Amino acid sequence: LKKLLVIIFALSLVILNCSKKNITNNYYPSPDKGAIVGIVSVADVQIEVKVYQGIEIAHTYADSNGYFRIGELPAGSYSLVVKAADYMDYESSVWVPGGNTVSVGTIFMISIHDLIMTVWPYNGTDDVSVGSQIRIDFRRGMDRSSVEEAFQIDPLIDGRFVWRQTYRPERIDYLGVYFLPKDGLATGTTYNITIDTMASDFEGVRLSEPYRSSFTTEAIQILATRPENKETWVDPATSIDISFNTDMDAESAVLAFKMVDSQFKDVNGIFYWDYKRYMLFVPDTTLATGETYTITIDTNAKAVTGGSLEEPYNFWFKTRPY
Repeated sequence: LKKLLVIIFALSLVILNCSKKNITNNYYPSPDKGAIVGIVSVADVQIEVKVYQGIEIAHTYADSNGYFRIGELPAGSYSLVVKAADYMDYESSVWVPGGNTVSVGTIFMISIHDLIMTVWPYNGTDDVSVGSQIRIDFRRGMDRSSVEEAFQIDPLIDGRFVWRQTYRPERIDYLGVYFLPKDGLATGTTYNITIDTMASDFEGVRLSEPYRSSFTTEAIQILATRPENKETWVDPATSIDISFNTDMDAESAVLAFKMVDSQFKDVNGIFYWDYKRYMLFVPDTTLATGETYTITIDTNAKAVTGGSLEEPYNFWFKTRPY
């Protein structure tokens, strides 16, 4: 029994020592070093690559094929910065595990002359709302006057520019602009936008070539009526409301309006307008009970900014029987 107790005690010491040894190793890891590799898609220009951890840690230059490698990096998070003349700086965060080589793949640099990021409505868009604004987003802070002079829209319309600003300690960056049409866009119209090479950033860098895009607006539409189409049990004292999607030429819309009963007898009345988009027709007399009325707005109805209703719009309703 004494021998058995001695053996158990000895085994316990061995297990305890091994456990202590493992804990010690966990507190004192060996920091293996890693590397960052990648390819920069830029030709015929010197490419400098740097990594930072608050301060610059290392740098190198890509070879003639754009390949670069920065090694001997302790495990950790790094800021990778790629610089090339006439291109915007590329920056990203990279985590380097201990003892591993991390590939950032192919880096596509953007020319400093490629100043425009997006133009909305997007090129080729159809059915754009006539109430839309035109928005241009830039990659760099811009010189406002040069952009406004470079902006062209065909057909020509009046409007004003409103800029989006970003404040920096050393300057204000103008990174986006809205063009607000004064009277809205015309219906069923294709607009061509050009921003020529006069547009420049805050350092005087200009577009390398004109930027062009186009879009087409929606046709004139009747959005709603009251009474609704095929509605029954309508109050004979009702008026007729018609809502358009754009400001209308009141005279043409009134002439395009026709209301008849089931015997095709005209219903006369007075027209009222609200904000040029909402036409109200009030019959001269109360409508007959249990009668069906049909209303037509023909293609003579025109928008203030041009364009006509593409096809006649018809709807009918029935008054209640008493």
